[in-house]
Amino acid sequence: MNLTERTNQIFVELMTDPQIASRELCNKYQLTRGQLNYALQKINDSLQAENLPSIQRTKNGHFIIAPAVFNFFRGGQTETPTKRDDYVFSTKERADLIQLMLLSKEEYLSLNHFIDDLQVSRNTILRDLKTVDNQLQHYDLTLKYTRQKGYFIKGDEWNKRQLLADLLSNLADMHHGIQFIVQFANLDRQQIEIFKNRVELVEEELNVRFTGERLKVLPLLMILLIRRAQKGKLISYNYKINYRELADTKEYLAADRMIWDVDGLTENERVYMTLLLLTTNLSRGDILSAKEINKLKEALEAVISNFEKSAGVILEEKSKLLDRLLIHMRPAYYRIKYHLNLQSKFFQENKDASLFSLFYLVKEASGPLETFFEKKVPDAELFLISLFIGSHIVESTEIIHPENRKKAIIVCPNGVSIAVLLENTLSNLFPELDFTLLVSEKDFYKSDYPADLIFSAVPLKTDRKVFVVKSFLSEKEKRQLREKVIRSTALIQQDHITPEKIMAIVKKNVDVSDEAKLYDDLLGLFKTKENKLLEKKKLRLFDALSEDTIQIFNEEISWADLLDQLAKPLEEKDIVTANYVQALKEEMPLIPAYSVLRNKIALPHTVPEAGAKGVGLSLGVVKKGVTSADGIKIKTVILLASNDKEEHIDLIFEMMSLTGSEKLADLEAATSSTDIRKILLAFNQEYWGESHE
Repeated sequence: MNLTERTNQIFVELMTDPQIASRELCNKYQLTRGQLNYALQKINDSLQAENLPSIQRTKNGHFIIAPAVFNFFRGGQTETPTKRDDYVFSTKERADLIQLMLLSKEEYLSLNHFIDDLQVSRNTILRDLKTVDNQLQHYDLTLKYTRQKGYFIKGDEWNKRQLLADLLSNLADMHHGIQFIVQFANLDRQQIEIFKNRVELVEEELNVRFTGERLKVLPLLMILLIRRAQKGKLISYNYKINYRELADTKEYLAADRMIWDVDGLTENERVYMTLLLLTTNLSRGDILSAKEINKLKEALEAVISNFEKSAGVILEEKSKLLDRLLIHMRPAYYRIKYHLNLQSKFFQENKDASLFSLFYLVKEASGPLETFFEKKVPDAELFLISLFIGSHIVESTEIIHPENRKKAIIVCPNGVSIAVLLENTLSNLFPELDFTLLVSEKDFYKSDYPADLIFSAVPLKTDRKVFVVKSFLSEKEKRQLREKVIRSTALIQQDHITPEKIMAIVKKNVDVSDEAKLYDDLLGLFKTKENKLLEKKKLRLFDALSEDTIQIFNEEISWADLLDQLAKPLEEKDIVTANYVQALKEEMPLIPAYSVLRNKIALPHTVPEAGAKGVGLSLGVVKKGVTSADGIKIKTVILLASNDKEEHIDLIFEMMSLTGSEKLADLEAATSSTDIRKILLAFNQEYWGESHE
């Protein structure tokens, strides 16, 4: 081949170490990506002139060289040259290579094998074997020799595999390290390519990228581990799960691509291979041993105890529930430990997740599990646990009767939209209560409404006990409010949880395989008697805001003038009367805190009696902002009119979500109502998960 000196160096490097990555090759010869591409093209031109296959490069920067190329330039020898004349192994490297030979051996190994392969004297090998024995002690392993077996490593298989993984990482850092691993472990290059391609498929399936070092070593490690397993050298630890119990995770499906055609692997070995592929450091402490099961059992007992305190019940036959949870938690242990993604159709992001009262109680009680795992437990896993607890409650008949439930009312300044939103928040926070009424502050003073507890968005002049709450509560504020109510009332002493209908539906679905149906039933199951949200056709922002109800204000504008301008299109559509905006001005001389969603969107509105004849929205983007009573600059203002306290509630949930979306910034930067409509359409698809019909 007629190549320039540098191109020839690159070709020799590829032939010597075909495992080298593009980035490593560029760094070694100080090449740019363009220069490497040019050199590779020159090499391929020369190969084609010899009627040989071109060298291919994968998308991950590795090279594929056909066996015919190796055969042609090595006189039919397929083994990679070791360049031994140029490299002398250190004592540490020889010790590592000896251990690699021992762990990957396919034949009897004697002293002469080490002498011949490492090309050093007998005395040197004897000293190296002492070094090996010392190093093995760090893994609780020992070096042994018998006439029948030759040299071998004695000890626990788990420790041997840990040693093998460490050896490959160390040797890969050597000069031509991958080449020496292939040679001394007697690995087949075609098999390496097969497993390297499979690792790349796993990357695509999981949308992850293994580090360059791990990508080089992982295929070699998988081949050697499979070799050991097929020779009967098996992991003795029981994972307490069936391999197929991981099948609910997308990681399982990806890992199965690596070992689908491997014969002779037990289910326990397949679990090991799967977890090894998906984790960086699989240690013995990460398996569900008997010791770990006891710790998990203690954590679950604490969760059950916390649940009883939070829900105000004493569960019967707790040992039976605990046994069921332990069986369930065996596969869940590995899903949580290794961040495997549960493919749950019945628990996913949805707009009504806050309606899961039972799930909320379990989540509040889950602290001991988070301590056990030393990480947050995914909501999907907590939801499954809540189903087990719910089913158990049904079976043990520990259900509160409706006549024993305490009654609560909610007071809001205008008694309309914010009160409905607050009702949904509080009913999920306090599943023990029946929220029987929403009243305005004015109506509250007109009548002595019967109630055990009163929640209000504003302070009330009354001798009755009132819990003043913000209209929009953070998760921390919700917890604080619940603790405050429980401490100051007899709520916790009541024998209550969720209604019978809720638990009956859980029981009906607990054994079915149709997850989607189960999920739908649970959504309906957790709604309150008065809540018709899930039964109504949902009104959407995109539908409620047409171009003629969208305005952009580039100059400064007062709050009163802004209300006038926003009310005009609604008056023209006969949705509000002229009195409506006047009532708003009197009630809201400034933007009140209770009408601002997450400090981002102002939502002025008042009672239907002020002049609301239908449901409508009018949106204004104020480029220079208007100031709220709390001194916050608000750029997005949505005037709401409604003659029905429930019909528009989905709009409020959607607006709440908009405050946390990047689309809000796009909306506030828009320069026309047409552009705003396009942004609302995009948000509609983001929020509802479907295109606008």
